Amino acid sequence: MLRDLPLKAVYRSETDSLLEDFYIPALSQAVTYDRAVGYFSAGMISYAAQGLSAFIGNEGKMRLVIGGELAAEDVDAMREGYETRKLSERYGDVISQALGEVSDGLFQRRLEALSYLIATGRLDVKLALKRRGMYHEKIGILRDRTGDGVVFQGSANETANALVPDFNFESVNVFKTWRTEYEEHFRPYIDGFERLWDNKARDTIVLDFPEAARDRLVRIASQARFPTPEIEIDLWRKHYRPTDNAPDFEAPRLPVTFGGAPFSIMDHQRSALQKWKAAGLSGVLALATGAGKTITSIYGAVRLFEQTQRLFLIVAVPYQNLADQWVDTLAEFNITPLRCYANAADWTDEMSRLVMLFETHALNFACIVVVNRTLQGERFQQMLAQIPGEHLMWVGDECHHHASPGLRAALPEQAKMRLGLSATPEHYLDPDVTERLLSYYGDIVDTYTLADALRDKVLTPYDYHVVLVDLTDDEVEEYRRLSDQLSKLMAQAGGKDPESSSDDRIKILLMKRARLLGAAANKMPALRKLLADQPPQKMSLFYCGDGRTEDEDSGLPMRQIELASQELHGLGWSNAQFTSRESRAARIEILDHFRLGLVDALVAIRCLDEGIDVPACRTAYILASSRNPKQFIQRRGRILRRAPSKEYARIYDFVVRIPDDSADDSPMERQLMINELKRVAEFARLARNSADALDALEPILERYDLHHHLV
Repeated sequence: MLRDLPLKAVYRSETDSLLEDFYIPALSQAVTYDRAVGYFSAGMISYAAQGLSAFIGNEGKMRLVIGGELAAEDVDAMREGYETRKLSERYGDVISQALGEVSDGLFQRRLEALSYLIATGRLDVKLALKRRGMYHEKIGILRDRTGDGVVFQGSANETANALVPDFNFESVNVFKTWRTEYEEHFRPYIDGFERLWDNKARDTIVLDFPEAARDRLVRIASQARFPTPEIEIDLWRKHYRPTDNAPDFEAPRLPVTFGGAPFSIMDHQRSALQKWKAAGLSGVLALATGAGKTITSIYGAVRLFEQTQRLFLIVAVPYQNLADQWVDTLAEFNITPLRCYANAADWTDEMSRLVMLFETHALNFACIVVVNRTLQGERFQQMLAQIPGEHLMWVGDECHHHASPGLRAALPEQAKMRLGLSATPEHYLDPDVTERLLSYYGDIVDTYTLADALRDKVLTPYDYHVVLVDLTDDEVEEYRRLSDQLSKLMAQAGGKDPESSSDDRIKILLMKRARLLGAAANKMPALRKLLADQPPQKMSLFYCGDGRTEDEDSGLPMRQIELASQELHGLGWSNAQFTSRESRAARIEILDHFRLGLVDALVAIRCLDEGIDVPACRTAYILASSRNPKQFIQRRGRILRRAPSKEYARIYDFVVRIPDDSADDSPMERQLMINELKRVAEFARLARNSADALDALEPILERYDLHHHLV
């Protein structure tokens, strides 16, 4: 019972764990729970649901009031007799959207706990809207089976942008109702909550919870995996793991939870590791982007250490953003790697010490994450050569990069355990490049395709929409000129497929033609038309090319990414550019703002193609894309990653339609069109709306008689 708990009068997040010391112990004894919190957001839902994992099993009931600000036009509407039901429906759309923005595992588990309570009739929710300002009161009232109660009043940093309030500073004052001498302190909160619930609070309108939002919560409850108190605490603690660069020498171990659920690997991941083991602990896993290559390899490393009790794990990645993600994921397995990137002074001495400790058996486990640029450096190579190969596990993420002569020469030949990870390990034009890669890593031992991942519900189903765009008259003339030059060079070379040619002149012309199509001027009006009738959609990606297009207003050539950002801004979308021009710190901040919903969209060129993890992304607009399958496979994987509340994804692909009189019927032109459309057909074939997507391509397929090639 509440009376038996050693409750303090004041809890402060500076010195106390409010979740472990107050919320969970108190809620484990409660059978009724009245709660009022401030501004509505996904984070505030999580804040209101702290500790509900301990309340669910009590068969108790909860009343929740969520605050908000009443817009000026709504105040006027109320004065004119506007029905509160209509007002509630309006706010229901806002709430439903916020519920769909939950992307954090802890938030999702708490949301599911609320969903379960509302679906079982044990939770009532109301909205408290202030006519002026915002309802900000933060109180809670708990009662146990004996009638004893605890009233608490808290203060947290709660604003529209504070989406993670239970990780900010908070203090809670606690009053025990059996201590009657404190009644003058707790009675106003009890009476005030009742007035609020009965819509009798001054200058505040209290509305019933909108049906749309209630229905969404009920749907969530049907698939809920609400946490136990132990899982909630584990998820919460992970937010406080140290992030310095000093390696943690504790042994790696499998996590209790991952992504907000009890940890386990999937069947396809287990099968991949078994095949890698059968191949002598060497080989490449060609797993679809989003299918969990990172988890698979770390799980394999942990299991190897459990068997051998001695392991030096090195993970090589192409970019710092991807390296940071590996560091975060390794932390889930109790591994704090040495980060060998950025400033060499931050890791050189530590790596030397790490290698020495491992060589002398003073240390039996070590881990390093290195970027490819550092990998090729002389100092790193010197220390890498000292690591005993018998216990060295080398993991190459996006290992297709290691097929370049420079990187291939930097790979440690002494490593007995080699694991390559790539959704696209085979070069789409040059088999010699593929052979160079496999000469180090070994054969491709397992393949898990997009179709496999969609079938197994590892990735999110998607709708695919083709947006056909015509060239301008000037672009048609340029297209004809480039195609004529290509035809002449290909006739001299006697070939049919220019993309397989080694002639630098042909490669340059292909690049110019690709940039022309990628930066087609009519894509901007098409984008404007597509977005004109819809409000800004959070979690959206816009992929642009690196070409330039003439701006309609100034007449000056502008990068496509600048034009796209300009169009979005004009339509009321908040957006941020994500390119190679932004600093590492700026990219981290941009991604954080995107994940938290502070910007609606990311506008990128190529930096989001590999490894960057934005699973909550729901919509992608492909304004430009190369024919290289690596690029579109990686992009497809970005958008199709699973995330809480993400039922399906949408892809809009802007495809240039070549006028009939501007392209010939030569074998070269036909082959180029086949190559151009392979990406489009691949997207369309596996979409939920496959028939509609292929119908949209019908004019192009008919023009070049490509049905049997692509459908």
